[in-house]
Amino acid sequence: MSGKRKKVVMIVTVVIVGLLLVGFFIWSELSWSAHQSEITASTQDQSSSSQSTSQQTATSSTAVDTGKSVSSDAAGEASSGTSSSRDANDPGDGVARDTTSQAKSTDSQGRVVAEVQLTWWDAGGTGISVNGAVNNVVESGGTCTLTAVKNPVTRTVTHASQVNATTTACGELSIPSSQLGSGDWVITLSYSSKTAYGVSSPQTVHIS
Repeated sequence: MSGKRKKVVMIVTVVIVGLLLVGFFIWSELSWSAHQSEITASTQDQSSSSQSTSQQTATSSTAVDTGKSVSSDAAGEASSGTSSSRDANDPGDGVARDTTSQAKSTDSQGRVVAEVQLTWWDAGGTGISVNGAVNNVVESGGTCTLTAVKNPVTRTVTHASQVNATTTACGELSIPSSQLGSGDWVITLSYSSKTAYGVSSPQTVHIS
């Protein structure tokens, strides 16, 4: 009986050890499968994150490219505007154009409103003398007129204008004292041509 017990104990021990080994192998296999699943899931997450980052980068690049395109278009429009300005000044016929003349006012007859200025005047025993110029017109062939008024008397004298580099000069105009009586006279200087007309601001002078 003693020998049989030993055999039974050995068999039971072997069976238990075998079961433990089988259980260990099964546990190891399950652990390895679970670890592989975690690795696969982590790899997929990293791949999704990389794709998202790539898409964001592509979107940013598109936005930058679009901004560049807009900037290029704006630069092209600015360039076109500059070209138009140059064409207005030099349309290609070799003659420069004064762009400010396009903004000049015109009267009912379509003539430019001339900016006439009395540059100086003098009134005394010899009469009334003035000098003036047209500041916004540069041309020849016009006429300047000095007008002196003391109601109901009006005296006038004319003088051909003279063109210079930047203005149209009237030169000196005089009304002798023999045509004037004593008192206050209101004087104006006017300019007239086929293309322009204007009158200076009035000035009051005294003749003794």
